Amino acid sequence: METGREGINNLLFWMENGSDFYTAPCSTQFHLAEEGGLAQHSINVYDLLKFKVSKYDLPINPASIAICGLCHDLCKTNFYTKGTKNVKENGIWQEKEIWIVKDQFPFGHGEKSVSILQDFISLTYEEECAIRWHMVAFDAGIHFSYPSGFAFREVSNRYPLVTLLFTADYEASQIIEANPVEAG
Repeated sequence: METGREGINNLLFWMENGSDFYTAPCSTQFHLAEEGGLAQHSINVYDLLKFKVSKYDLPINPASIAICGLCHDLCKTNFYTKGTKNVKENGIWQEKEIWIVKDQFPFGHGEKSVSILQDFISLTYEEECAIRWHMVAFDAGIHFSYPSGFAFREVSNRYPLVTLLFTADYEASQIIEANPVEAG
């Protein structure tokens, strides 16, 4: 990832050697709940984000696209572990391997990703906001009182990257990576 940011090589080294970024699932049961799911999801979000910025001809720095798209979910590194669960299939109880959450740093979703990134590189305020708010629809922080009603509305009015990352993440998880619904 070429960003021109001091510390980016240390971040990449940590992602490869100090974390499970390339082998972790993206969730326990929803989108890409499989080995390597987190890395695949990050690529999907990056691709969508890059496409949206290009389509709308927005003046967003390519480094910001790479950092936000590829690193918005660093909070999920070293976060999941394999466990087992007893499930009944065809009338027979069987032990099934599942992913479970083992959060070693319960700091909030977007906040945790920002914190991890800032251990290695400097972020712009726009990048911090985009990563912090990429889960807006599922974030309790939207209920804080701001002059415009919600903090997300305020920050998304200032920075298009905030809305672009949120929608790219949501589209990746709900459309590209969605588990197919079985016809019933």
